[in-house]
Amino acid sequence: MKNKKTMITIIALAFMFGLKLVPPITGLTTLGMNIAGIFIGTILLWLYVSTTWPSVLCMVALMLTPLYTYSQVLSGSMGNWITSFVLFSSMVTYALGQTGYLRRLAVWFITRPFAKKNPWAFLGLFFLAPLVIGSFMSPIPTFMIFIPIAEQIFKELGYEKGDRLPQMITLSVLCFASISTITTPIAHTVPLLSMSLFQKDMKTGIDFLSYSAFGVVSALVMYALILLFLKYVFRPDLSKLQNLDIDKLSAGMAPMSVEEKTTLSVFAFVVALWMAPGILKYSMPALATFINNLGTPAPAMIGVVLLSLIKIKGKALMKFDEAMSKGVSWAAVMLVAATMILSSALVDEKVGITAYMVKLISPLIGNLPPMVFVLIVALCTVVMTNFASNTVTVTLIYSIAMPLVLKSAIVGVNPAALTCVIGAGACVAMATPPSTAHAAIAAGTGWLNTDVMFKYGMPISLIGALVLTFVGYPIAAALM
Repeated sequence: MKNKKTMITIIALAFMFGLKLVPPITGLTTLGMNIAGIFIGTILLWLYVSTTWPSVLCMVALMLTPLYTYSQVLSGSMGNWITSFVLFSSMVTYALGQTGYLRRLAVWFITRPFAKKNPWAFLGLFFLAPLVIGSFMSPIPTFMIFIPIAEQIFKELGYEKGDRLPQMITLSVLCFASISTITTPIAHTVPLLSMSLFQKDMKTGIDFLSYSAFGVVSALVMYALILLFLKYVFRPDLSKLQNLDIDKLSAGMAPMSVEEKTTLSVFAFVVALWMAPGILKYSMPALATFINNLGTPAPAMIGVVLLSLIKIKGKALMKFDEAMSKGVSWAAVMLVAATMILSSALVDEKVGITAYMVKLISPLIGNLPPMVFVLIVALCTVVMTNFASNTVTVTLIYSIAMPLVLKSAIVGVNPAALTCVIGAGACVAMATPPSTAHAAIAAGTGWLNTDVMFKYGMPISLIGALVLTFVGYPIAAALM
């Protein structure tokens, strides 16, 4: 593995700094070859080596091109709004996670009276919980909240690692933690990345409310279809589950503390500010415009300040340094920063890669019906994201598909709706351990074998692609 990474690193560096020395391919300039080499090399490093230092190397490589100065690279990467959004929203959601409220909410879901009706009613609520909680949390903490609860159930019922039902439950928690990230842009880097790429290209944004309508409906349809898939295709034996004492799961749960309630109130205020422009744009347009002009990162920044200022019993609701070090994925921050400036370089007219790709691909896909094109994009996105980083998937698929739409090589496709499909499709990852961090954690628990993960995770992912095409895309196209 070490030798493989070394070889890929050498090849990637050759692309990044050597392709510009190769005579240009017909239709490309020397600058186009230079940027193409940086793109190919960066993707190789992201896929097979790391998503940390290659992001910094990508920015350095772009500084060395005649396309940008160093200040332009820094302002287009570290200074981009999505980089700030990922940073500050991660701190706010970390503070909420530290209160214990999320576990309380999870237990509340699965101890409803409806859950006692039959095993499938219990499982339906158990799987709905990560979908709801994950709609405003990163999928990794969402997954980590439910795995201890699931393990408590497995041990109480006498299951062992390798048994069929624990594998289905673990896969389902992984699945719905992943799918939850398509519901809203809140704390979800992948949909936000696609939205920011669209805003950069179109000079107009996709508001949170419109995206959330697309995401929530798509996720709920996926939820229903996946439950049917689990019941009639996976077909687990639920006989032991009938003996589960659900009330034990909430034993020892203390009442909500003042700290918990206050942190939740601050988080709700931040979410309200994010949603306000979409809600108020017709009834109170001036206020909606004012809030929108603050910028997307501003509500999260306000939340960070409030959580740091408000003290209860002499203790701040959030320790700033702790939230910065433990709540922020700096690898994600750097990857997003590099992605933003790299994508800008790819579509720059002076580079010529967009025009070249449109000319090359147009004869192959020019006669495709719009919905067939959307389906192909959704399938390619979902399949790729199950084997590669979801942020890399968004960058690559968007960079290939969107120029075809914007340059009219494909007619009749709504670019904003397609952006939503790409961003959401890159979240539908649960078939292999490398697909996401929480997929790797799921495989590492011992409760889910990788062959079962792939055998059932890939069909579930394909169900997601179909839903995004035939349910999500029409909704997004009607709203945007």
